[in-house]
Amino acid sequence: MPQYLFKARYIGLVMQVLILAFLILMSSYFIHRSIFPLVNTAFNYEPVIDNQNLWWTSITSGLLSAPKIISAAAAIKLLKRWWLKQKEKERLEKEKLITDLQLLKAQMHPEFLFSSLDNICVMVQKKNINTASMLLLKLADILSYILYECDNRLVLLEKEIKVIKDYLVLEKNRMANRLEIDVAVKGEPGAKMIAPLLLFSFIENCFLYIANKKLERNWINLEFQIEPAEFTMKLIHGKTTEPLVLSANKNMIAKAIKRLDFFYPGSYELKTTVEPEIMMTYLRIVLDESMNENARPNASGEKNIHIFEEMNHAAT
Repeated sequence: MPQYLFKARYIGLVMQVLILAFLILMSSYFIHRSIFPLVNTAFNYEPVIDNQNLWWTSITSGLLSAPKIISAAAAIKLLKRWWLKQKEKERLEKEKLITDLQLLKAQMHPEFLFSSLDNICVMVQKKNINTASMLLLKLADILSYILYECDNRLVLLEKEIKVIKDYLVLEKNRMANRLEIDVAVKGEPGAKMIAPLLLFSFIENCFLYIANKKLERNWINLEFQIEPAEFTMKLIHGKTTEPLVLSANKNMIAKAIKRLDFFYPGSYELKTTVEPEIMMTYLRIVLDESMNENARPNASGEKNIHIFEEMNHAAT
């Protein structure tokens, strides 16, 4: 099977089956003609059987019975092959997610790092030492989180929220008075865990729209709702009325959905509503306290929900 069926060499497979059937038939005939008489003689048993009956017995007991055993062996072989392919697919998907996370980290470093350092440098030149030191500490916390803690499968939800807050402070300071931010955290994170940079991706995505917004003031409204069994994030921000074309590397939501499907299959809900001048994102994740190391779907088995409502065809 590995040499013929799996490589689509069907003619060779048919020839081998015919040869095998012939060998089975001849082997069965030999056993009934030579081996069984010896056994019967040893037990003083002399059955009456002619040559014609000998051939028919060889066909029924050998040629017709052997395919049952061969089919069972083939089924086991195919099942084993399918199982190995599934494990290999899961391994490749996991490696791809890890690679995407590394690319996300590398992609965020240069632009964010240099713009933040440039802003801190301006603060120092203006003798605003307290603000500059505060921004530098927040930047150091963010980089430490990204470089060292995000290599884990899961991180503390509290740290993910703190990094988002620090990131918003840096961006607000960079945009001066052109950005208004409202962040609310309801509930206690406790020891709850979440996939690293998962929520951060949605925050980065909103700044892609805000950066292109041709208004004097931009705004972001962010709310985290933490409950014993689930976590909810509501993100609302302004956007430009002009279409925003995102490349594959900058499509943060698409990447976040892949990671949600991997870490929280069947246990999350994602809704995105796009209007001409506003974009709303709703994310709900079922958190299992026993899944500090491995994410799994909830017991209800509800399906993932991806809703992208386009209120205006000109808005993206």
